[in-house]
Amino acid sequence: MGLEAGNGTRRIRTIHDLGVLLIEDDDFTRKLISRLLHDIRVRLVFEASDGVQALDVLRKNGHDVDIAICDLEMPRMGGLDLLHALRTATGNPLAELPVIVLTGHREADMVKRAIAYGISGYLVKPVSKTDLMKRLGFALQQRAQT
Repeated sequence: MGLEAGNGTRRIRTIHDLGVLLIEDDDFTRKLISRLLHDIRVRLVFEASDGVQALDVLRKNGHDVDIAICDLEMPRMGGLDLLHALRTATGNPLAELPVIVLTGHREADMVKRAIAYGISGYLVKPVSKTDLMKRLGFALQQRAQT
């Protein structure tokens, strides 16, 4: 069963159909995860180094973004602030965008706060290709059921 994408014309059936927005402030980690995304052959990868850049990418390319992978702790605008902005903006067509939280630690309170914003899961750094594929597949499955 396919899933209508953000622009309403594209159908998402597999991980390879996804447009992913990767939001991570650490250059090395962002490049590593971007490489993993390319290795598993997602359709598109957009990158941002913080929530402010992510909102800019979403304004310009939101129709091509099907899921976001977002670090929690970043300068300027962190992951929780970005989630808040996405989920609470009036009339935001991306309010339901699936978001996988990326964190370098297992701080339960941060993850719980992110869960309250309706995240599609989380990944603990360092991220492996297997974990990334599983989490993207799970988020895709979740979205297909809604």
